[in-house]
Amino acid sequence: MSNFNLYTALLPCFDCRQQKAEASLGWLTPAMHESVLEQVNAIVNDSNDYPDDIVTTITCSVDEAKYYLLLNAFAYSEEEMQTTGVDPDDLVEIEREIKTSKNADGMIELDHEIALQGCNACCPE
Repeated sequence: MSNFNLYTALLPCFDCRQQKAEASLGWLTPAMHESVLEQVNAIVNDSNDYPDDIVTTITCSVDEAKYYLLLNAFAYSEEEMQTTGVDPDDLVEIEREIKTSKNADGMIELDHEIALQGCNACCPE
Protein backbone atom coordinates (compact mmCIF):
# COMPACT_ATOMS: atom_id res chain seq x y z
CA MET A 1 0.00 0.00 0.00
CA SER A 2 2.62 2.51 -1.00
CA ASN A 3 -0.01 4.95 -2.28
CA PHE A 4 -0.29 6.52 1.20
CA ASN A 5 1.43 9.88 1.64
CA LEU A 6 1.78 12.21 4.59
CA TYR A 7 -0.23 15.34 3.81
CA THR A 8 -0.43 18.80 5.35
CA ALA A 9 -2.58 21.82 4.54
CA LEU A 10 -2.79 25.49 5.42
CA LEU A 11 -5.89 25.72 7.59
CA PRO A 12 -7.34 28.46 9.81
CA CYS A 13 -5.57 29.17 13.10
CA PHE A 14 -7.29 27.47 16.05
CA ASP A 15 -7.28 30.77 17.95
CA CYS A 16 -7.98 33.72 15.66
CA ARG A 17 -9.50 31.81 12.70
CA GLN A 18 -8.19 34.62 10.44
CA GLN A 19 -4.60 33.57 9.70
CA LYS A 20 -3.50 30.20 8.32
CA ALA A 21 -1.22 27.63 9.92
CA GLU A 22 0.11 24.35 8.60
CA ALA A 23 -1.80 21.38 9.98
CA SER A 24 -1.08 17.71 9.50
CA LEU A 25 -3.76 15.80 7.64
CA GLY A 26 -2.08 12.49 8.37
CA TRP A 27 -1.30 9.53 6.14
CA LEU A 28 -3.83 9.34 3.32
CA THR A 29 -4.26 8.02 -0.21
CA PRO A 30 -4.72 10.68 -2.90
CA ALA A 31 -8.49 9.95 -2.97
CA MET A 32 -8.73 10.23 0.83
CA HIS A 33 -6.75 13.48 0.72
CA GLU A 34 -9.14 14.98 -1.82
CA SER A 35 -12.17 13.91 0.21
CA VAL A 36 -10.73 15.22 3.49
CA LEU A 37 -9.88 18.60 1.92
CA GLU A 38 -13.41 18.90 0.48
CA GLN A 39 -14.94 18.14 3.89
CA VAL A 40 -12.59 20.52 5.75
CA ASN A 41 -13.24 23.32 3.26
CA ALA A 42 -17.00 22.81 3.63
CA ILE A 43 -16.70 23.00 7.42
CA VAL A 44 -14.48 26.09 7.60
CA ASN A 45 -16.27 27.95 4.81
CA ASP A 46 -19.67 27.39 6.43
CA SER A 47 -18.89 29.57 9.47
CA ASN A 48 -16.21 30.46 12.02
CA ASP A 49 -18.00 28.35 14.61
CA TYR A 50 -16.19 25.02 14.27
CA PRO A 51 -14.08 23.07 16.76
CA ASP A 52 -10.29 23.19 17.02
CA ASP A 53 -10.26 19.51 16.04
CA ILE A 54 -12.14 19.01 12.79
CA VAL A 55 -13.58 15.54 12.23
CA THR A 56 -14.03 14.24 8.70
CA THR A 57 -15.02 10.81 7.42
CA ILE A 58 -12.71 8.50 5.50
CA THR A 59 -14.45 5.89 3.32
CA CYS A 60 -12.19 3.13 2.04
CA SER A 61 -11.70 -0.57 1.39
CA VAL A 62 -10.82 -3.05 4.13
CA ASP A 63 -7.18 -3.20 2.97
CA GLU A 64 -6.89 0.59 2.88
CA ALA A 65 -8.50 0.83 6.33
CA LYS A 66 -5.98 -1.60 7.79
CA TYR A 67 -3.05 0.39 6.44
CA TYR A 68 -4.69 3.72 7.34
CA LEU A 69 -5.14 2.60 10.95
CA LEU A 70 -1.59 1.25 11.20
CA LEU A 71 -0.16 4.56 9.99
CA ASN A 72 -2.51 7.01 11.72
CA ALA A 73 -4.06 5.41 14.80
CA PHE A 74 -1.19 3.12 15.78
CA ALA A 75 1.64 5.35 14.47
CA TYR A 76 3.58 2.61 12.69
CA SER A 77 6.05 3.75 10.05
CA GLU A 78 6.24 1.96 6.72
CA GLU A 79 9.80 0.94 7.57
CA GLU A 80 8.75 -0.43 10.96
CA MET A 81 5.99 -2.51 9.38
CA GLN A 82 8.46 -4.02 6.90
CA THR A 83 11.34 -4.65 9.29
CA THR A 84 9.91 -5.47 12.72
CA GLY A 85 6.31 -6.19 11.77
CA VAL A 86 3.10 -5.34 13.56
CA ASP A 87 2.19 -6.32 17.10
CA PRO A 88 -0.47 -9.07 16.99
CA ASP A 89 -2.54 -7.22 19.62
CA ASP A 90 -2.64 -4.17 17.36
CA LEU A 91 -3.87 -6.32 14.46
CA VAL A 92 -6.69 -7.68 16.63
CA GLU A 93 -7.67 -4.13 17.59
CA ILE A 94 -7.58 -3.06 13.93
CA GLU A 95 -9.76 -5.98 12.85
CA ARG A 96 -12.25 -5.06 15.59
CA GLU A 97 -12.32 -1.42 14.43
CA ILE A 98 -12.82 -2.46 10.81
CA LYS A 99 -15.66 -4.82 11.72
CA THR A 100 -17.53 -2.11 13.61
CA SER A 101 -16.94 0.50 10.90
CA LYS A 102 -18.27 -1.40 7.88
CA ASN A 103 -21.17 0.30 6.09
CA ALA A 104 -24.00 -1.32 4.10
CA ASP A 105 -21.87 -1.29 0.93
CA GLY A 106 -19.04 -3.21 2.60
CA MET A 107 -16.81 -0.13 2.71
CA ILE A 108 -15.16 1.08 5.89
CA GLU A 109 -16.06 4.49 7.34
CA LEU A 110 -13.60 5.93 9.83
CA ASP A 111 -13.58 9.25 11.66
CA HIS A 112 -10.49 11.25 10.76
CA GLU A 113 -9.52 14.04 13.14
CA ILE A 114 -7.45 17.06 12.13
CA ALA A 115 -6.06 19.34 14.84
CA LEU A 116 -5.91 22.99 13.83
CA GLN A 117 -2.65 24.72 14.69
CA GLY A 118 -1.78 28.21 15.90
CA CYS A 119 -0.61 30.90 13.50
CA ASN A 120 2.58 32.93 14.07
CA ALA A 121 0.62 35.93 15.35
CA CYS A 122 -1.26 33.94 18.00
CA CYS A 123 1.49 31.50 18.87
CA PRO A 124 4.88 33.16 18.30
CA GLU A 125 7.80 30.76 18.52
